[in-house]
Amino acid sequence: MIESPRTRLGRGASNVGLPPMESTAFDGSEPLQLITAVDVAYHGIRTSILSGEFEPGMQLKLQNLGDRYSISLIPVREALRLLQAEGLVESVRNKGARVAPISLAETIDVYRLRLVLETAALKLAFPQVDDQLIGALEETQRDMRKIFAKDRIQYLALHQKLHFAIYSRGGSKWTMKMLGLVWSHSDRWRRMALPNDVNAQTEDHLPILAALKARNLRAACKALEQHIDRSVKSLEQTVLAVPGGSGGGASAGGRRASGRRDTRSGPPKTAKR
Repeated sequence: MIESPRTRLGRGASNVGLPPMESTAFDGSEPLQLITAVDVAYHGIRTSILSGEFEPGMQLKLQNLGDRYSISLIPVREALRLLQAEGLVESVRNKGARVAPISLAETIDVYRLRLVLETAALKLAFPQVDDQLIGALEETQRDMRKIFAKDRIQYLALHQKLHFAIYSRGGSKWTMKMLGLVWSHSDRWRRMALPNDVNAQTEDHLPILAALKARNLRAACKALEQHIDRSVKSLEQTVLAVPGGSGGGASAGGRRASGRRDTRSGPPKTAKR
């Protein structure tokens, strides 16, 4: 049996007394059972970064994280190392780890990669598109519209579910893993640039669904390209609308004027389990 690095390394870390936990899989598939302390810290920190709870530039103090997840510092260090390899965390000399800042230029680069990967994934999945899938996609689109004003985090999760339901029909696990990685980075900006109106063009997936329903691959690829291009333009407009916004990067310090809490001291502690 081949073990993942997180499982193998976590086995040597403190995992005694940790109850099984669930977390969304890296590629958007079924929930994972989190067994080791490294798993718990890795997925916990990762989820908090992607949801925006841990803001860009926020210092990640080992002791605070250890207290938060009721684990020792060793698995926390390993989890941060894994997240650094993903580009979600960076190590600053003499200051320790912090949430990686996000820049518009890098995010646009990620969106370019998304277009390449998603177009390839769409072409791969296209022969397996059927009426059952299209019906499920239309239902997800309706669910997205219902939840938009109530829960933006859930909305983004449904947004990914819609796209990945198409691409997963291609049967390529590596394609899904790569898409999971690039979506993680693009959604950090996407969350900040969500419009106030669910009817905005960036939120419209009907042209993609209509092309799939008509079994028109060329039209589906074109609709996907336009969908991603609109998202990029929305990001650019969001950055330019912020006083002093230039796309150089966003950090917790640069966003404290919004009234959100100052997180320089690290993440909030939770009661130990």
